[in-house]
Amino acid sequence: MPSIPTEALLDVNVIIASVFADHVMHRSARHFVESLDRFYTTPTVQGGFLRFATRPLKNQHGEQQPPRLAMDEALNKLREITEVAGHTFLKDDAPFTDLGLRSMQGHRQWTDAYLLHIARKHNIPFASLESRMRTLDDPKTPMLFVVK
Repeated sequence: MPSIPTEALLDVNVIIASVFADHVMHRSARHFVESLDRFYTTPTVQGGFLRFATRPLKNQHGEQQPPRLAMDEALNKLREITEVAGHTFLKDDAPFTDLGLRSMQGHRQWTDAYLLHIARKHNIPFASLESRMRTLDDPKTPMLFVVK
């Protein structure tokens, strides 16, 4: 895999960071996505974006706040992302039972391991903000690219 890929399956966190300017990794993620010739999303990634964007927030006092985007705004933003030249939709085309348990340490890693598996199956680098995912990758033929 090249040091900076020209194509990648995007993790939910990369899409979130590239869209929302208040995200600490916004500039890096946006620059990375814009530098790609081709990027991929899956139903899992798209659903994760919608869930995050429409989830109600809490302020510093723990009081409920409106979500970042209304339902229609989130769906329109997702359409905008997926209509960009260079986007390709990739099916979630493997069962979770195909996953190995390589270095899995808890329930929060199922989706990470699954998306990494999909990327490997299609021989596409998987771009994430999570460096901890390296433990799920195969060190002999790594597919993970950590956006910094």
